[in-house]
Amino acid sequence: MKKKVLILLFAIAPLGLFAQNTAHGQEKALKQYVFWDNWFIQGQFGAQRTYSEGNKSSSFGDKLSPTAALGVGKFFSPEVGARIQLGGWTSSNYLNGSTYDVKYLNGNIDALFNLTNIFLSYKENRVFNLIGILGAGYVHGFRNSDENLHATNSVAPRIGLQADFRLSNTWSINLEANGNLLRDDFNGQEKFGCSYDGTLNVLAGVTYRFGRRGFATVEAADPALIQSLNDQINSQRGQIEEYKACCEKKSEEPKTIIKEVPSTKSASLNSVVSFRIGKATIDPSQEVYVYNAAQYLKQNPDAKVVISSFADKNTGTAEFNQKLSEKRSEAVAKILKEKYGIAENRFTVENNGDKQQPYPDNNNWNRISIITSK
Repeated sequence: MKKKVLILLFAIAPLGLFAQNTAHGQEKALKQYVFWDNWFIQGQFGAQRTYSEGNKSSSFGDKLSPTAALGVGKFFSPEVGARIQLGGWTSSNYLNGSTYDVKYLNGNIDALFNLTNIFLSYKENRVFNLIGILGAGYVHGFRNSDENLHATNSVAPRIGLQADFRLSNTWSINLEANGNLLRDDFNGQEKFGCSYDGTLNVLAGVTYRFGRRGFATVEAADPALIQSLNDQINSQRGQIEEYKACCEKKSEEPKTIIKEVPSTKSASLNSVVSFRIGKATIDPSQEVYVYNAAQYLKQNPDAKVVISSFADKNTGTAEFNQKLSEKRSEAVAKILKEKYGIAENRFTVENNGDKQQPYPDNNNWNRISIITSK
C-alpha cells in the first residue's frame, strides 16, 4: 500500500508545473518564490465515524466521536502543496450491545492538490478552492485497561477533499472530509473476519497563511520581441558608423596634401541575450548573439569583452535575482568556452542581480545578459 501511494504521488507531481496564457495570448509565468513563502497553519475540529466490528448492529450515532487536528503545510505552486498533520482523540466502537472508546493519536503526511486551479484557469484571489488530499499516516491506539484492550499501531492510507473559503490574504475557513484505512485491530478487536477498520472524519477549521502569501503572475519576456529590438539596435549602430565614415570623408583635405592615416580600431560589440522569466537557459533563438560575440573575439585577437547579467526587479527576491544573474553569466561563458573555444582570460563577468535595470520602463526586458567590448 505504501508503495502504491508513493508511486501515485510521484506520478501526479508534475501538476505543479505552472503555465498560463492570457486572453490575448500573452504568456504568463509565476513570480519566483523561496522556501519560506506560502506556508500555512491549520486547526480543525469535528466528528469521526468508526467502521469496525459491530457496525451493522449499531446505530449511526453509536459510533460517532469527537476528533481534532493541527497541521502545518506549504503550497509549492498554485496546484500542488503538502502538509504534516497531528490529530486524534477518541474512536467510539460498538460490540455485544454496548459501546466503548479507544483513544488514539495519528500523524499524517498529505499531498494537497488544488483541483480548482488544476482544472480551471488560475486566479490569484479566488474565493473558493476545492483541494484533493492523498496521504498516509501512522496511528497509535492507546491501551484500554477497562475493556482489556491492548495498544495498537497502524499505517493508514488516506484520501479526502477539503473546501477552502478565502476570507482575506491571511485567513480562510475550511470544511474537510477524509477517510482512513486501518488495521483490523485498531479498535482492539479482531472478529467476524473483517480485514480492516476504517474512520471517516468530517472537520471544520481555519487556515492562517504567513510569510509571502499567494502566487502572483507576471508577463513572461517574449524572446522574439527582444531579438527584434536587438536587430534594430545593431542596424542603427551600423547606420551611425556609415554616417561617421561619410562625414570624415567629406572633411578630408585635397588629395595633394599628404597626411598620416591613423590605424583602424577594432569594431565595437554590444550583443544582448534575453532569457525567460526565472530561467538561466539560453534559448536556441538567442544563441546567435553569443555566436556573434565569439566571432567578434576571433576576428579581433586582442579584444576582450564583458558579460553583464541582470534579473528583473519585479520577479523574485534580491537574493534569488543575484544568483539568477550569476547563472545567466555562467551560461553565456560556458558556450563561449566550450562551443566556440574562447579563452577564459578574454572575458570578464559582472553579475548585477536586480540592483541595476537597463530598461527601467519595461521590467520584462531586464532578463538579459549584455556582451560588450572593453
